[in-house]
Amino acid sequence: MAEGITGWRLHVGVIFPTPVPPRAVLEFYEAVPEGVDMTTVSLTIQQLSDDDMDEAIKGMERAAKQLASFDVDLIYQSGVPPVVRRGLGFGDELADRLSQAAGLPAITDMSSVIDAMRTAKLKTLAMATPFEQFINDRLIQYLAAEKIEITNNTALGIKRNVEIRRLPIPVEYTVARKTYLEAASKPDGIYIPCGGWGSIHNIDLLEKDLDTTVVTWMNAMIWSSLRRGKVAGAIHGFGKLLASL
Repeated sequence: MAEGITGWRLHVGVIFPTPVPPRAVLEFYEAVPEGVDMTTVSLTIQQLSDDDMDEAIKGMERAAKQLASFDVDLIYQSGVPPVVRRGLGFGDELADRLSQAAGLPAITDMSSVIDAMRTAKLKTLAMATPFEQFINDRLIQYLAAEKIEITNNTALGIKRNVEIRRLPIPVEYTVARKTYLEAASKPDGIYIPCGGWGSIHNIDLLEKDLDTTVVTWMNAMIWSSLRRGKVAGAIHGFGKLLASL
């Protein structure tokens, strides 16, 4: 392919659970190498209620088909609350459904996070989220079934996505740091889900300050997509996971 064509090395089709957070697009392009692009489709979640999450799941296969018509190379489903709402194994089931709908490889947020944790040999983690506690509890149960233990967690208790996006960027750093330091024993790493808060730039800060490894929705998305798309080369400045490519 010629330089200048969208995604001439890799074109990722991303299903976002909400209208796309502008910072997510900006930071994706700050991190990925030249020739990697994404096209997005947004679903209908306005608040993190079970009804909204169920409605979002209903729209995912349609979204995958829509992305396939834009010549993407793979489908990435972003957002863990709808997946853990359905329980253990749903991440793999959903990936299969999206792949069949689009006729393309598909990755879910939950499966990419678990793959990243296993690759980095993270068995115990502190988890910081803006969610309500019931979503954290589901995440803890889902990961426990995968032999990954959340030893300490913080949920800020926010229900509406617009309120999550209003959080100052440093809140992610301070909440994750406090959660990690308050764990009864030192965890292997930190897990930070949710694309509506924080910044990919917090990853390197947390890893250097705490001498740990951080997995977020964003670095897991980039890492898993580039690996699946066979785009090689370490990415520096955004933490250990991307540096390992």
